[in-house]
Amino acid sequence: MATEQKQRVSSLRFLLYSRPLHPELFDIYHTQTIRRRYYEAQILVTGSGHSIGFYDRQKGVLTEIVSDRPERLPARNRLLSLALRGEKSRRVDLITGLRYLVNVQVERMSPRTFARSHADLTEQAHRTGIYISFPQWSVGDLSPFTYLDFETRTRQFHVFTYHAFPDERAIVKSQSIFELF
Repeated sequence: MATEQKQRVSSLRFLLYSRPLHPELFDIYHTQTIRRRYYEAQILVTGSGHSIGFYDRQKGVLTEIVSDRPERLPARNRLLSLALRGEKSRRVDLITGLRYLVNVQVERMSPRTFARSHADLTEQAHRTGIYISFPQWSVGDLSPFTYLDFETRTRQFHVFTYHAFPDERAIVKSQSIFELF
């Protein structure tokens, strides 16, 4: 993805893999690694998408991706591939002892509601989480952004993501739980 390329909700796919993916497959704007006793997680902000890797030495790997270029990504070990329209919920249990739950939705809004939601999420992001704005894709006064917040638990990793698309007055939201069971 070129940094001057405007991204569209209709081009996004939500993907899940049972393997890590090479960072070279993405344009990375931010990275953060979280280490806990039972697992490690890696968050990559990839423009108006993301990659979240969840790793356990004994139970394996799960990698969640939101990408505008899914054709660049491998098919091997792909567990889910969802077009981002409406709202969807999925659960994946691996026999190795990893569980994954997700709810993802595209919310389209009136101009006024979108402006308020954009402001509220931007304000919340300044208190907690990871917030990356993309002024190079701005439309009017509002910039597209990616905002991720997470919560760690002993055997779970909860992630909340928001990808804002001002020119479409849309926010792609997801709530994911990675769990060792």
